[in-house]
Amino acid sequence: MPEYKKKKVNRLKGAVKPKREKRHTAPKAEEIKMTPSKKSVKKNTSYEKAPEKELKVVKGKKLERKRKTRVLLSSAAVVLIVLAVLHLVLPVGIVENIGNLTALIGGGSYTIDLESNDTLNAVSRGMYYYVLTDTHINAYSNNAKQIYSYVHGFENPVLKTSKTRALIFDQGGNEADIYNLRTKKKTLKTDNDIITADISDSGTYAIVTRSDKYASVVSVYDKHNNRLYEWSSSSDTVNNVAVSPNGKKIAVSLFNASSGKFNSKINLLEYDSATPKYTENIDGTLVYALDSFHNGGFSAITDNGFGLYMWSNFKKTEYKSDYSPAFLRSGSGGTVVVFNRESDRTDNRIVLFSPKGRLKCEFDYKGIISDIEVSGGHIYCICDTSAYLLSDEGNVLREADCGFGVTYISPIGSNMLAAITDNGIQKIKLEGKGEK
Repeated sequence: MPEYKKKKVNRLKGAVKPKREKRHTAPKAEEIKMTPSKKSVKKNTSYEKAPEKELKVVKGKKLERKRKTRVLLSSAAVVLIVLAVLHLVLPVGIVENIGNLTALIGGGSYTIDLESNDTLNAVSRGMYYYVLTDTHINAYSNNAKQIYSYVHGFENPVLKTSKTRALIFDQGGNEADIYNLRTKKKTLKTDNDIITADISDSGTYAIVTRSDKYASVVSVYDKHNNRLYEWSSSSDTVNNVAVSPNGKKIAVSLFNASSGKFNSKINLLEYDSATPKYTENIDGTLVYALDSFHNGGFSAITDNGFGLYMWSNFKKTEYKSDYSPAFLRSGSGGTVVVFNRESDRTDNRIVLFSPKGRLKCEFDYKGIISDIEVSGGHIYCICDTSAYLLSDEGNVLREADCGFGVTYISPIGSNMLAAITDNGIQKIKLEGKGEK
């Protein structure tokens, strides 16, 4: 018998109809074509790999700080290297060298008046020159700017110069002054009379004095005036001293008299010992001068000729002459020496050496030479009332009239000279034939 269910009847709305189930239509499968990425497909594989997104690494500030630190340390290292090189090239210090260079800025005008009655010496140092008179020590740029002028007050003043400083001492007195181009650096007094002195590019200087116990004493000081070394000679008198450009060595010449003739000696000394590293005996003559202008070695001039001694290995280059020495001048390009006959000052032999002592040229020259200079390898000289530029064979390349009374010259430019008298300085231009 069929089963009947009782319908629920809402009395208000009537019978409730049964709910019908919704019919769900299955979605049609769509065919989507996929194009795989070239990066994700490998050759010879039987399956495809889903493309992956490239990962990005976010860098923090730590690596940036490390990079900046490395740059800072590298920059500091470069600065230290540059300072070390400048210290070697500019041994008296960067600040002082900058001061020297800035002192050359500016100009003046020729003719220049000198407050003196007697000009004793003039030394050319490239872009400027010194003039020593009986009352003043003066420095001028090649452009005629007066860098300074000081009253020295010495009875017998002697001038020694280097690339960086000048030393003036009272020979036979007990005072000396040291200058750079900005100011007077030091005034020093000695207990005994000064015989001679010298100053180097490094600022190191040596003072030779007489002594109660010895024939002479050599004292060496650094640029800060601290004593580095002292050397005494018991029997021989030191008459010349030269300090190496780096200030680490000195050369001295000594002499004594025996049986009416002079005997000399050259010693090269370092500061670790009183025993010379090198000694040369020179019989029958004096050593008239030692010159340490060039870096490689020092020059010595005697009655027998000229010698150049290297600071490093003491190797000697020698030139012999039968004439007597009259001038020794060093400048850019070499050293020029004039020998002449004692009985005839117009009979001259001019010899030019390279900075390493190599003979560059030699020739005879007729005329009384008042002064001679070498600059850029060229020879300039004053003879009577004329100035000349000479060739390697002694021929006149250029000349100019300079008037009477010129005692010293300083090259100040291409074919230009400062002609120095006892009371003034004038500029003269050397001209070739056909240029006048």
